[in-house]
Order: sequence, then C-alpha cells, then structure tokens
Amino acid sequence: MRLRSVVILVVVILVVALVVWQTMQPAATLEVVQPARGPIREFVEEQAVTELPRDYLIAMPIAGWLEPIGLREGDAVTQGQIVAKLDPADLEDRIRQIEHQIAELEENIAKKKDDTLEDNALIQAEAIVKAVDETVRAADAKLEASQAVLDFAQSEVERIRSLTATQAAAARELREAETSLRKNRADYQSDALEVAALKTLAAVSYLGPKFIKDYVSQKQYDIKSYEQQRQERMAELEIARRNLARAEIPSPIDGVVLNRLQTRRQYLAAGTPLLTLGRLDDIEVIAEVLTERVTQVSPGDPVEVFGEAFGARIIAGRVLRVYPAGFKKISSLGVEQQRVNVAVKLDERPERLGVGYRVYVRIRYAEAPDALVLPRTALFRGGDGGWQVMIVRDGRTELRSVELGLLNDERAQVVKGLTADDDVVTRPSRDVLPGTKVAVAKPGE
Repeated sequence: MRLRSVVILVVVILVVALVVWQTMQPAATLEVVQPARGPIREFVEEQAVTELPRDYLIAMPIAGWLEPIGLREGDAVTQGQIVAKLDPADLEDRIRQIEHQIAELEENIAKKKDDTLEDNALIQAEAIVKAVDETVRAADAKLEASQAVLDFAQSEVERIRSLTATQAAAARELREAETSLRKNRADYQSDALEVAALKTLAAVSYLGPKFIKDYVSQKQYDIKSYEQQRQERMAELEIARRNLARAEIPSPIDGVVLNRLQTRRQYLAAGTPLLTLGRLDDIEVIAEVLTERVTQVSPGDPVEVFGEAFGARIIAGRVLRVYPAGFKKISSLGVEQQRVNVAVKLDERPERLGVGYRVYVRIRYAEAPDALVLPRTALFRGGDGGWQVMIVRDGRTELRSVELGLLNDERAQVVKGLTADDDVVTRPSRDVLPGTKVAVAKPGE
C-alpha cells in the first residue's frame, strides 16, 4: 500500500514538474499572414519544348553527283533560292544521246516513207505481167492452130492410106502427107513447149508485184516501229530535260537551314536527304499536360512562356490547339502518367529562339480579379480530405476548415471560412497542435 502511494506521488510530481516546465518555456513564434484581396489566376505549369509544325526536307530528286553544299545550319534562305545542285554533265550527255537517236529514227522514217522506187517498180512489174499474159494468150492461140493443122495432117494421112489399095498414085501423096504430119507434130510440140514456158514465166512474173507490195507493207510496219521508238525516245528526252531542270534544287520557303545532312561532292541515290529547312516564325511550343488538368485548357487561353532561353523575359502566347490523343509517360520519379500535347503559339519570337529549346509554360484558364487570397503553403488537407488552415487567435493555434475557389501553385482563393482579419499560419507544422500557445510574426518582421 505504501509502495502504491509512493508511485502515485512520483507521477503527480512529474506531471506538476512538466506543467511547470512547459509554463516556463517561451511561446513558439509562427509566421502568419492575413488573407488579402487581389487578383488570382488558375493555371497549369509544365515543361515544354519548341517545335516547328512543319519542316521541309530537301532530298535528291534523281540519282546523280551532288555538288558541295555551301549552306550551313542557321543560314537564311529565300523562296526560289538554289540550295543544292547536281552535276549536269551526265544529264546533258544523256540528252544529246537521245536527241541523236531521235534524229536517226526520223531519218529512217523519212526514207521509209519515200515509195517512189517501189511505185515505179510496181508499175513495171504489172506491165510485165500484162505483157506475159498477152504473150501466153497468143501462144495458146498459136497452139490451138497447130493442133488444128496437126489434126488435119493426121486425117489426110488416114485418108490417103485408105486410097493406096486402089490407086497407085496415092503412094506418093501418102509420103508427102506423112512428112507433113511429122512436121506439123513437131510444130505442135514446139508450140506446146513454148506455151508451157510462157505460163511458167507468167507465174514467175506474178510474184514481182506481190514481192513489191509485201516490201511496201514491210516498210509501213517499219515506219510504225520507228514511230513507236521515236515516241519512246521523245518521252525519255522529256524526262531527261526535266531531270536537268531538277538538277538545281530551289528552296520552297523563306526560312533557315535547320540541318545540313550532306556536304561534299558524292554520288547519291534518289531520295537521299540533303537539307532540312524551316520557318522559325512558325515556331510552336509543345507542352505535355496531365490529362486531369488538360480538360480545363481550351484554344485561345493566354499563356506565359519563360525559361533560360528567354533570360528574364516572359513571352506571351495563346493555346493554339489541344491534341485529341494522349500518351503514357514515365515521370522522373518512375510514376506512369497520362499526358496530352498542347500547342502554344507565341505572340512574338525572340531573335535567338530556335527549335528544340526547353522552356516552361504557364497556361491560364481561369481568373478572378478581386478575390480573397492567401499563400498556397498555408493550406493542408484535413482528416476528412477537406482543405484546412491553422489560424492564431488570442495567442493560441486553432484549426479552421475553408472552402476554396481558384487555386494555383502559389496562391489560393478562399470563398468561405476566413476573413481578411484572420491571422493564418503560412507554413503549419505537425509539431504545433491546436491550442498551442504561440507568438506571431508577420512576413518581414
């Protein structure tokens, strides 16, 4: 019993000593600020990079020898200025070669179209055919006459033979008739051979006009072939001339050289990149905004662009467009985030601003010109998830729930829960509990 009393006495002494010690300690000093009326803007601030909405690639129009490119990165170019050239020697040789081939084809066509010799030959051949036909007809008539004479001579011989049995004088006539028969038979055979020879000659003569006509037809075919070849060469000549004209490559824009990809003389294939050009006046700033924030951003929203690229300047701009598709990105802390690109158009471009520069953007999407505001550092979440502040009243701390309006990284609009006379702790600490006796200090004191 005595031990229990001793323990209770010791505890009471310790509690009294603690209370006395706390009472003797000086009150903690907290920095406070009173809510003030003023403008506040709600914005999203992100890193961004400068980009061009479009760049212009200068590439080899055809395969060939590239002349050295004298332009360098940053050099200004004007629309139509020759920025790269191909050696035209091979192209000019090709044009001369094709022109020579076309001239030869046209000469051959002209020769083939001249049918004077063939026309004369055809007239002569047809005249020969006609003459041979007439000769054959005459020979046929002569052969018919020889046949008639031969038939008569044969009949005379037969008649005289029938008389030799009754008349002695008929023997002489028979000899004469047989002699005449032999002569007439020989004449007939000669005429028959002549007719056969003439008909053979006629058959051969018929081939003359056919050969000439076939030759003329072949010439017409050759002309069509030459004409087709000429058309093909003309098409090749057009391409060769167009390629020669493309040997000098002009700039499509007024701008600057962004990249020089080739420098020395070398043979390159068609499509090989040579230069990249761009209009720096078209520079846009692309910011990657979290999807939960981007829903509040709209085209036309004012933007402040700043960063080391501008020095101390802040460049004004406007939201040009919000991209419709988001993408995943891993933050520097390894957190997977969903972001959306937002394009910003600058009202003016600083002279030294180029492509690929890292900057910061502050996109303002809401504004209150006369609001009750306090520093963002004074706010913290309460146990129920709502916003709270710690105020100092009558020298002791007190928790106060507040309702906020606009909010940014620096300040917050208080719409309910505070007045302009309240002393709000600027940086509340977990070590300072409600009801703690404290001293206050205003900023700068």
